[in-house]
Amino acid sequence: MDLTGKKVAALVARGFEQRELTEPKEALEKAGAIVHVVSPEQGAVRGWNRTEWGDEVPVDRTLDEARAYEYDALLLPGGVMNPDRLRVDDRAVRLVRQFFESGKPIAAICHAPWTLVEARVVQGYRMTSYPSLRRDLINAGANWVDKDVVVDRGVVTSRRPADIPAFIEKMVEEFSEGVHGTLGHRAPAPEPPARAARW
Repeated sequence: MDLTGKKVAALVARGFEQRELTEPKEALEKAGAIVHVVSPEQGAVRGWNRTEWGDEVPVDRTLDEARAYEYDALLLPGGVMNPDRLRVDDRAVRLVRQFFESGKPIAAICHAPWTLVEARVVQGYRMTSYPSLRRDLINAGANWVDKDVVVDRGVVTSRRPADIPAFIEKMVEEFSEGVHGTLGHRAPAPEPPARAARW
C-alpha cells in the first residue's frame, strides 16, 4: 500500500524494544511514509535488544516539539522500560490522547498499550498485548484477546516481537485508510464507571 505523503510519529523513550521500532519504521518508509522518532530524550534514544542495550536512534522531535496535528498516525513500540517511562510523562500521555481523539490510527505492540491505558482511551476497545498487560487492559475496560494482531476502529495491537509481520501488515493498512470515526473524528473514550467504595 502507498503511504506517500503520510507523516507518522513513532513515540519512544529509553529502553524501547529495538525491533519493534526499526522494523515497522522501515516498512512505513518503504511504503512512502515519513517517520519521525519522537522522544522525551534529546539527540538520540537508546533501544533494548532482547537481553541487552541496543543501538541509539536519532530523535527527530522531542516531546516538547511534537504536535499531533502535524502527523497522520502514531506508532507505539514496546519493551518494558519504554512505555513504563512514557506513561508517567504527562506530555506523552497527552500526545497519545490527542491522536486518539482526533481519530488518527494508532499501532501499539507488546507493552506499548500501557501508555494507552494511562491515556484512558482503551475503554470498549478490542485489543491484545504482551500477556502480562492483560489484567491492566481488562481493568481499564478493554476487551482483551490472545491473537497475533487485533484491529478495532483504527487501533492496531500485537503481543510480542514474533507478531511483527502481522502487526506491520495491519498497521500499514490502517495508516493508509487514515482518520477513523464519524465526521473525521473518533469519539472520545467514555469515562470508566465509578467503582463502589469497599470497606
